Amino acid sequence: MNSTRFPSYFSYLKDPSIVWFNPCWGYHGFWKRLSEFQEEKKIDFQKAWRHRDMKRNKEIYATALTALCLQHDLPTEYGWWFTKPKQDPPDGLVATPLKDADLSGNIMHGREVEIVEYLGGSLLDTITRKLDKKAYEPNTILVCLLSPQSLELLDFKSLADQIQHTKLPLSHIFVAGNGFLVSATQFKALTYEEKLKKMRSILLVQLLPKYATVSISPDDYCKAFFEGKQSAWLKFESIGKGTGFREVKVEHPPKLFD
Repeated sequence: MNSTRFPSYFSYLKDPSIVWFNPCWGYHGFWKRLSEFQEEKKIDFQKAWRHRDMKRNKEIYATALTALCLQHDLPTEYGWWFTKPKQDPPDGLVATPLKDADLSGNIMHGREVEIVEYLGGSLLDTITRKLDKKAYEPNTILVCLLSPQSLELLDFKSLADQIQHTKLPLSHIFVAGNGFLVSATQFKALTYEEKLKKMRSILLVQLLPKYATVSISPDDYCKAFFEGKQSAWLKFESIGKGTGFREVKVEHPPKLFD
């Protein structure tokens, strides 16, 4: 990765220990870790999800969801990756490696990510409280993670209209989680089993700068990852020239979740 054009607010990424993770590892790894956590604590799903020790893991999960949907909506040659910086803020970072012919090196096109969790009540209030009296790097993405507390019907289009008429410090705001878009009539017609099946879909809703939606199946989308056709993680060896990538085999993979 070339140091030229390296934004000052990304200086923490010069840390040689930084590891970028495949979002499929982040997505499926989160649900595996949540299941393990339930067993360790001998608690049910809802208590495990809300447990304070899962906060960092949920931030990783929400960042992985964002990277998955970016790769679906804005595909690149080397894909979108994510990491969880040691410093806070930000809560996460998504980026894609790009070849720069002028520099003869790879550069990372990235966005810092802030996470807020929606646990019920007003989605608008959840977002505005998170941003109240805060200052962020201008290109920061805010992701509101939907908590799987219930099969709730939410009107994202109306929320986008409200957000677009509210003065906020960020211009890129999303809602992410497991769910699906459906009208009230269609929702009522679904059986409980059908609702649960559709809840496995990943949904990313852009509220700012304009309303847009992305929905993908994590099982279908991550098929290549589970077939061993995609790397689980990526690490830059040094800052300098060169655009090549090489496979590295290790006995113990980098740790991602707590």
